[in-house]
Amino acid sequence: MTQMHLRVLIIHERESFCEFLSGLLTADGHTPVCALGFREAQRSAFMVSPDLIIIEISRPDIGALEIVQRLKRVEETRNIPIIVISDSPELEYEFLNVFDFMAKPVDLRRLREDIDVLVKGRAKRSNSVATESLTSDDHLLFHDYLMTHSGLHFERRNLKILERGVAARMSALRIGSYREYFDYLTGKRDNRQELQKLLPFLTVGETFFFRYHAHYEILRNILAMGRAAPQRKKIRLWSAGCSTGEEAYSMAITVMETLPDWRERDIRILATDIDNRALQKAREGVYGSWAMRVIEKSYLDRYFTRIGKSYLVNAEVKSLVDFSHLNLQTDEFPAPDGEFRDLDVVFCRNVMIYFSLATTRKIVEKIAATLAPGGCLFLGHAETLSQISSRFERHSYAGSFYYREKKDRGGSVRREKPSLREPGKELKPVKSPAPRMRPAPPVSPVSAEPLPDRMAPKPEPDPAELFKKAEILFEAEEFRKASDILADVLRKKPDHTGALVIQGFIMANNGRFQEALDYCNKALEIDDLLPEAYFLKGLLLDMNDSLAEAVEEYRKTILLRIDFIMSHYHLGRLFYRLGRETEGARELRNTLKILEKARQGSVIPFSGGLSREVFLQQVRGELAKVA
Repeated sequence: MTQMHLRVLIIHERESFCEFLSGLLTADGHTPVCALGFREAQRSAFMVSPDLIIIEISRPDIGALEIVQRLKRVEETRNIPIIVISDSPELEYEFLNVFDFMAKPVDLRRLREDIDVLVKGRAKRSNSVATESLTSDDHLLFHDYLMTHSGLHFERRNLKILERGVAARMSALRIGSYREYFDYLTGKRDNRQELQKLLPFLTVGETFFFRYHAHYEILRNILAMGRAAPQRKKIRLWSAGCSTGEEAYSMAITVMETLPDWRERDIRILATDIDNRALQKAREGVYGSWAMRVIEKSYLDRYFTRIGKSYLVNAEVKSLVDFSHLNLQTDEFPAPDGEFRDLDVVFCRNVMIYFSLATTRKIVEKIAATLAPGGCLFLGHAETLSQISSRFERHSYAGSFYYREKKDRGGSVRREKPSLREPGKELKPVKSPAPRMRPAPPVSPVSAEPLPDRMAPKPEPDPAELFKKAEILFEAEEFRKASDILADVLRKKPDHTGALVIQGFIMANNGRFQEALDYCNKALEIDDLLPEAYFLKGLLLDMNDSLAEAVEEYRKTILLRIDFIMSHYHLGRLFYRLGRETEGARELRNTLKILEKARQGSVIPFSGGLSREVFLQQVRGELAKVA
């Protein structure tokens, strides 16, 4: 029994619930006030001025989340603690900004514990969340705990991500110091799943259907030509770090499109993530139009049901995917009798950017152990296994790359270096001249008069318009279509340097390095002030292990365009490969500074479709790894 009393507003849907809770609170010395329905919630909160609001949710589709958001937005109620009590336990991770969430039947001991906390003044109405930076000692506590229990790696350089995430949960719990929250986190990790509630604030998940389109072309080829031959009915795929499910469902659609007999096969797509809230959204399979921004319309018609402005994944697609919680760093896999064995393909894209180098190596070894002989691993476009693992060899196909486990007949790992050039073609680095500054040529006026409409021939497509279309396709990773259009541009205008450079990037993505270098050199012969061409040459030399020459090309790019983000980024990574850590850290910090000034929501050129926000998170993670 508490000595002080609270004024408690109960927003309810059932009279019986209010009667039950009112009796309990009155017996404990508190003053309950009931309000029926969400329409009365805000008005009642203003009139009653409660110390605590308890909201009953009997159905998950009646706007309870919206009323909580409204109460959090309004000055008069934003600092009032809220406890949600619901018939739907799966809603817990939708309410991460409330003081507590309980599933029915009400845990009376836990409810009284919450009220005692409020009465004792640890969580007052004046939200006193700490705004100062983490001290070194507090940072070390969180760093070690999160490394042990989640694998997430927060060094001083990405400390702001940790501070913002912790502050969000402290605000919900009305905790005023980092040390007090750490005690709560460690004490409530199991019985209140506090770690699971914190993790969504520490990672950035950005995904959409068929992101990195070329990867699904490769998957289609693997399914059609490789291990998924008709005589082999069993197919196992894994989306590791599946977030809200777009990747796993894209894999399922690719299976259904590629294999006419998929219903007769034993097919399972395992989809795992550390974020239970994301997993719940993935299981629901409801997405907005933004998640569909690069999907083919025919797929929308066949595999989704339109509901208002949203899209619901069809039941057949869902039947191929099993969503489950898995911590790549702390959970043990593969188990001898577990499901993570003999996998054909693993997608683990933009996941390991959050881990330290040692943790990344450990996870890659565990993933390798899940693969069937010759199985394939897909990473994000800006990720690499260089200095991580020698168990894989890099392959190029369909304008992108993937890794295949390499084993000889005896089963031992082969460590020879994979070839970086096509058979019969030699990549010879060509020294390009240092860029010279010169004015652009004057534009000649057009003197010819247009023909009358009836006499005018059908206009040829304008190379500028064609090139713009090709650029859009290139950014969307529709490399084949982009290449066809670029070829048309170059037939009409052989000296179009933009078309030459992008065609070079497409050749490089296809592993046709000598052709890529030829396009690059031709563009530089026409105009030696093209930063994109020097960047492409740097990438080609980098992939060919001509590291000193690659450094010079990246530097030329930066000389011509100081804010060329990807050149700073690749130069930083290259310096680390050369053992020049100070210079590497400098370039990664330069990358970070330029990204912070970039427009919110923008896609970074030549990054493989990464948005500014996700790339910021990635670079911060990499700086933490090499700290």
